[in-house]
Amino acid sequence: MNSEVRIPAQELAKLRVSATRLEANLEEARQRLAALQVVHEVAQSVTSELNLEPLLHKIVSAAVEVMNASAGSLLLLDEFSDELVFEVIEGGAGGELKGVRIARNKGVVGWVATHRKPLIVDDVNKDNRYYQSIAQSFGIEPTSLLCVPMISRNRLIGVLEVLHSTPGRYFGELDQQLLTTFANQAAIAIENARLYESLKRERDHLVVVEDEIHKRLARDLHDGPTQLLASIVMSLNFAKELMNRAPELVPEEIDESAAVAERALKQLRTLLFDLRPVILETQGLFPALELYAERLQETEQLNVVLTTTHEFARLSSRAEVAIFAVIQEAVNNARKYAYASRIDLILDPDEDNDILTVSIKDNGVGFDVQTVKGRYDERGSLGMINMQERADGVNGTFKIRSEVGKGTEVTLSLPLSENLRNSEDE
Repeated sequence: MNSEVRIPAQELAKLRVSATRLEANLEEARQRLAALQVVHEVAQSVTSELNLEPLLHKIVSAAVEVMNASAGSLLLLDEFSDELVFEVIEGGAGGELKGVRIARNKGVVGWVATHRKPLIVDDVNKDNRYYQSIAQSFGIEPTSLLCVPMISRNRLIGVLEVLHSTPGRYFGELDQQLLTTFANQAAIAIENARLYESLKRERDHLVVVEDEIHKRLARDLHDGPTQLLASIVMSLNFAKELMNRAPELVPEEIDESAAVAERALKQLRTLLFDLRPVILETQGLFPALELYAERLQETEQLNVVLTTTHEFARLSSRAEVAIFAVIQEAVNNARKYAYASRIDLILDPDEDNDILTVSIKDNGVGFDVQTVKGRYDERGSLGMINMQERADGVNGTFKIRSEVGKGTEVTLSLPLSENLRNSEDE
């Protein structure tokens, strides 16, 4: 008995179609997996780069290679101006585009940035969002393009774009998915590189500031206590000689040495106070400034007048340290470079407008502010930069007004309420 089951021709045809479809789907899945593997390998290579400029070039180069495109570009978002800026262009002669800005709501890249969605344009000549002037700058004639947003932690970083210049070549759904995946990984890499470069700049700045502090401390020690101590040593050696030659003069010499030693002690205490005023932490800004003014009058014979228009609540440690540092810097400049004999320190709290204004006025020789700023790199001083950074740290503003022969006024203004002391500072 024949047990062979016969399948109707119609059903057999359907099975063959299904098998063909399954084979096609399997092949597509294999291609997708292979492409994802390539993207993953490329992304690993890109994310290992921490220097921003080389990283951006690697991203565009990898995108063009993976997509087998004719050219590509990467635009970063300038959050201040809300514009997209061409940073890297590969392929053709697009180097002239570097630095060119496009409004966030203009062009294909603007549409992608605004909608945060990828976009495929099969024929750029039929899409009115595409800028022909941009195409001409590439030095090639793009036919189709694929543009995707670069997003990290739900924040738009920029857009990545690849182009074909060969007629009949188009980007497909798989290309869009792959480039989107790669772009998001690249966006994270850009954020990491920016953070790394920011940390490097901060480290370099701290090194420079530390070196400046060391130089200033060495200079102050040399000009003050060191010379006084040398004078004491000479005086004591002279007193030893007087013991044999004129003993009746020894007490007077010792008294003079003691007076010099007392001056040296005061100067050392002032230097220690300048480095870390403990009273600022324990009692607050105004008592610290009172003691600071007293020490300057004793050691430098400098008339420092401290006034406050109204009493105000204790500020946070960060705000008190920032204000004290700005005052120190301004006073040092007035004492050493402006040859001032009087300095007024004025604290003016305005609770109605939620502003504390700190003014440091001197009667020194003054200077041309713009000229000094223009020569700032040559002078090597970090005074203005340090004061500005202190102001920025408390969301304040910093200004200098000065004229030759008319003295100088340094003003620091900061919001009161957000800089008040809280339980964490106590």
